[in-house]
Amino acid sequence: MLSAADADAVAVAFALGHDARLEGPVARGQLGQVWRLDTSTGPYAVKEWFAEPDLSEVARDADFVAAARSEGVVTPAIVRATDGAVSAVIPDGSARAGTAIRVFEWVDLLPRTRLLDPSAVGSTLAALHRAGAPTRESVDNWFATGVGESSWVSLQQRVAREGAPFAPVLGALLGDLIAVESVIEPHEAPIVCHRDLWADNVLPTADGRVCVIDFENLGPADPSQELAMVLFEFGADDPARSRSIHTAYLDAGGPGRVTRRGHFTMLVAEQAHIGQLACSRWVGASHATERERLAAWFLEIPDDPVTLARIDRILAAVS
Repeated sequence: MLSAADADAVAVAFALGHDARLEGPVARGQLGQVWRLDTSTGPYAVKEWFAEPDLSEVARDADFVAAARSEGVVTPAIVRATDGAVSAVIPDGSARAGTAIRVFEWVDLLPRTRLLDPSAVGSTLAALHRAGAPTRESVDNWFATGVGESSWVSLQQRVAREGAPFAPVLGALLGDLIAVESVIEPHEAPIVCHRDLWADNVLPTADGRVCVIDFENLGPADPSQELAMVLFEFGADDPARSRSIHTAYLDAGGPGRVTRRGHFTMLVAEQAHIGQLACSRWVGASHATERERLAAWFLEIPDDPVTLARIDRILAAVS
């Protein structure tokens, strides 16, 4: 992992000047964390992963980020290493040799909120979809399938046996989690999408804009399904907000249309797989702090679950 002592090594790897200072981490996600690097040439965001990714796959977001920026999406520019790559491994001799990192333009971001300006959210999503090229790649199961009734029941029994504090909550929600998977249908006409547009990755900036970060999960998806996901996340169960997002998206030329329950497939699939992963990892975790983090991750679902009733309220708002 990085430490403040790695500041010079990062600056050298990306030719970012001198007088380097590394502070943080200033933000953390499920897969990695971000540090702030200040040098003689300005501030930068440095991302490191908790487990090193396939670095050959990391670069695949570069073209999409460039296309999104050309469509007016506010997102940090990618800073390339001295060899032109979008990532680098801190060289031997630094305080923490062997750490894979990326560097981005620094943008002053405010804390996450689902109550962003709905018109800005809608127009931003339309710009992302204008940037996304059609693709014949298959859609990953994470975004396309549920886990099924038997798996949900087995998972609930397993966490209950292990004494998970959230086991009763999962039990109470089990019927809704199973029922909502009935909406699942295939993705139609996929394009390259961001596929991770939760409030953690769509953030307000200090100067009042909406900024999209973390494109590393991009891939094929039906734009209508990503629109449905954004209506859920940033509509915040308010019909007026959902309508505003939807109207702004259409006015800005977004290609997606949300007209039926099946358009919520990606949202339902992600809920299912996140729930399954959080619970399974909780069972396998050996440290109390990690179990606490995973329990909190799972409890984000019952705090605001995707249910048939919720889907129908959104459909009524945007019809």
